[in-house]
Amino acid sequence: MGSVLIKTFPLRDGILINVYQGQYGSRPDLDIKVKYREPGKRERTPSHLHWAMDLMIKKEHNADLTKSFVWYLLQMWENVSPFRTKEEQLRCELRYSDLAHVSQYMPLDSFGDYSVEFIAKVMELLMIQEKTGLATAFMFKGVLESIYNDKDIFSVISSARFNGR
Repeated sequence: MGSVLIKTFPLRDGILINVYQGQYGSRPDLDIKVKYREPGKRERTPSHLHWAMDLMIKKEHNADLTKSFVWYLLQMWENVSPFRTKEEQLRCELRYSDLAHVSQYMPLDSFGDYSVEFIAKVMELLMIQEKTGLATAFMFKGVLESIYNDKDIFSVISSARFNGR
């Protein structure tokens, strides 16, 4: 049985972020799976390690703006709420990752593989997923803090690696 598509978020660069019904966590009925498809490529699941390394690349080229963006993402983490009802899950509204909120960070799009729009939307969705599945989840926050606090690349990779769900 295939996954049920809940919502698609089309991005300016042609990437589609798809949200599917999930099946894990403490609330499997409200769980989501996040995948994305770049034009002409197969659908993929975003990885903590991929966006963390992309932020590290951006930081090498523009440390101040990247730290500001990571600080914004940390604030997003503090404000994102889990899905509490099936209706919230089916609406799947994003409150912090629209272009009005992240356009000031777009100069970072020149570095790394991912756009600021992509990172913000994927991260907001994955934060919702993480908080819906386990109220005490902290992985995102730990990875972002490692990047913000100028930890070395090995510390960032260590905090971004995740075995199992």
